[in-house]
Amino acid sequence: RYQKDILPTKKHPQPDNYRINKILLHPIMSLKMRTIKSQHISSFRDQLIKEQKSANTIRLYLAILSHLFTIAKTEWGFENLNNPVLKMRRPRLPQSRDTRLTNDDIHLICRKSQSKLLPLLIHVALDTAMRVSEIMNLSIGDCNFEERMITVRNTKNYHDRYIPMTHKVRKILQHQTRLQRDKLFHLTSHAVSVAFYRACKRAGIPNASFHTLRHEAVSRLFEKGLNPMEVAAISGHKSMQMLKRYNHYQFDYLKQLLST
Repeated sequence: RYQKDILPTKKHPQPDNYRINKILLHPIMSLKMRTIKSQHISSFRDQLIKEQKSANTIRLYLAILSHLFTIAKTEWGFENLNNPVLKMRRPRLPQSRDTRLTNDDIHLICRKSQSKLLPLLIHVALDTAMRVSEIMNLSIGDCNFEERMITVRNTKNYHDRYIPMTHKVRKILQHQTRLQRDKLFHLTSHAVSVAFYRACKRAGIPNASFHTLRHEAVSRLFEKGLNPMEVAAISGHKSMQMLKRYNHYQFDYLKQLLST
């Protein structure tokens, strides 16, 4: 019922749909909601741990179950239902990533890519700090080449934002407008993420994902001298605490600042 009625109301339902299908295969599905205890949910959590799922992935599964109990209690008439997910331990998130990609790393990843589009997408991500889904959703109408501005619509925070085009990004997007009628990139976010992961593996660069480019882009914006509000206007972060997680200054850059 949650998958049918609640999931379609979410902004990005596809990942949660995959997770729900996995939950549906667990023995917990044979139990009535009123009989489910925290130990039942813990067994599912422990199964995910054995499968070597990341802490964040496990927390996302638990968030679905927790929201299910909340919806059942507030909207489906289960007024006396307790939420067992609230009583159990959740895996601790690791510290924010400190992976930095040098220009040599970027060049190597692009060279090892087996996709003609991936190098273009990498450079767009580095110069705009856009999420992969935001890049994939770009259409010709979102690009104002005279004003050198990108309008990012349907964002994670539900607010449009405006990003200035660098010369490199402008050249890439103009090239794509000559090839496409509406969407500039006809790929899924998942396909791009997989292609990037495989290129990194061939390049011998561990612990990097396409989302690492967003971390790198934010750090480079700070290193160019932009202040936190200016960086947030480009990246779309609403919280300075979240922005801090994405900012990883290069040690050599900090050393240079202190020596001047």
